[in-house]
Amino acid sequence: MLKMVPNCSFCNAKKIMYESKGLCCNKGQIRLANPDTPPELMRLWTSNDSNARHFRNNIRFFNGHFSFTSLYCHLDRDTTDMRTTGIYTFRAHGQIYHNIHSFADIRSNPKHLELYFYDDDPNLEHRYRHCREEMYEQDKHVIRIITNILRDNPYSHQFRSLGQVQNLQDYRVILNLDQRLDQRTYGAPVTSEVASVSVEGNEKRNTYDKNVILLHGNNRETKHIRSYYGCYDPLSYPLFFPRAELGWHRKIPKKDTPEEDVGANNINNDDVTYPVNGLWVTMREYYCYKFHTRPNIFNPILHGGRLFQQFVVDTYIKIENSRLDYLWHHQKEIRADLYQDLVDNIQAGEQKGNAVGKRTVLASSFIGGPRDKLRRYQDAMALVRKYGKPDIFLSMT
Repeated sequence: MLKMVPNCSFCNAKKIMYESKGLCCNKGQIRLANPDTPPELMRLWTSNDSNARHFRNNIRFFNGHFSFTSLYCHLDRDTTDMRTTGIYTFRAHGQIYHNIHSFADIRSNPKHLELYFYDDDPNLEHRYRHCREEMYEQDKHVIRIITNILRDNPYSHQFRSLGQVQNLQDYRVILNLDQRLDQRTYGAPVTSEVASVSVEGNEKRNTYDKNVILLHGNNRETKHIRSYYGCYDPLSYPLFFPRAELGWHRKIPKKDTPEEDVGANNINNDDVTYPVNGLWVTMREYYCYKFHTRPNIFNPILHGGRLFQQFVVDTYIKIENSRLDYLWHHQKEIRADLYQDLVDNIQAGEQKGNAVGKRTVLASSFIGGPRDKLRRYQDAMALVRKYGKPDIFLSMT
């Protein structure tokens, strides 16, 4: 059994033996606002009454129902549906996509963000139609509770304003991607910062830049929510971020970042996904902070059960994509390290036809890449040459 170790002296995170000292908060450089969970939602996360248990046992269903985006991924059904004996495991193959849709012709069968348009209707029949037949009454009770909780969500507030308009096709919703609240102090944005509603044709040409997503009432266009948008997490996981608290984005300053730098260097959302010059919190640092337990601080993410598993897999893919994006934008620097292997690369191209042409090279620092595997193999063979073959191979399950 591992020995107990003191909590982090900087952020008070619970530590595990052999865990690096800076993993949780980079030795005090990372400081984020604590979650502000509504009391009724906290009850659902922690209570043992029937509604709370039903909420937690079906957490992925309820998050999917209230998510503003649609989730696309290829699941391993053997583990997610528990077709075989064992513990539930969220396992996805390939990418995970979160898409958001424009809202033309939604009155007959609204889904996802469109459901929020009609949440001022006290009957909530538009939501009850999505209840599962075998759990209809239980689903109804929990859906009504969550609907009331999310009335204070800024996105919900904006979308509900469209519920009573007659000519919905004349309206558009503008989602702001350039929210830059200082997460060291502020957790949740206000309604005017996350989105706005306007009538088609009332704006000047080229009014909107690349830092917004436009949703129209006259088409069913699909927009992809990219992993480096601050709205990625609150739009996809409203039960973890009920007040639309921002997720990771590229302008979260570290503790000692000067105030004059916080508002400088405007970043376009088509730029690369990694912060520069060490002044900003990286994606990995942000989620390491979020995934640590701290005494007397309620973190809904860590109570998420099966939804927590989905969130962790989603986060892993986001970080992996961020690293790949960095390597793609720095091919010149990486190729300079390959000049000594030029002959090997030519031979590889001759032997494998699909390797001939423009190549994207993964650095040896990218875990799981070809150069990383070759380096580890060579290190292992060097140990064998020095110390001899291993005497025993032992595995435990």
